[in-house]
Amino acid sequence: MMHYKIVLTGSGILVDHYGSPEPVMGFVTCRLLKADSEKLAIATVKRDILVQWNQSFNADRKAGLPKLSVEHIATVHPLLTRKPKHDFYFYVSDEQREAHLEHFTQPKRRWFKKT
Repeated sequence: MMHYKIVLTGSGILVDHYGSPEPVMGFVTCRLLKADSEKLAIATVKRDILVQWNQSFNADRKAGLPKLSVEHIATVHPLLTRKPKHDFYFYVSDEQREAHLEHFTQPKRRWFKKT
């Protein structure tokens, strides 16, 4: 079994932005999991995100189901990879979306390597 880091975006949602004139366009999320194949990892992550979405943000069924797109997938070493601090990173502009994606897809500088 391999360990995967999968970054997805969700779009087409209706989430209240607490009175702000800018609507929430979508979210970026990152998941770490162990699976037999890349295809199974993607299917599992999509299912888990939709279940969590319906339980937390879409309990009243007003936010709609997000259209999920895989933006990045990589195999990782489980001991050298940190789990993301938050589940969903919402964005209101394409610039925010790109910043969130860059945060998850750029390689981190290792503390034990000298540069």
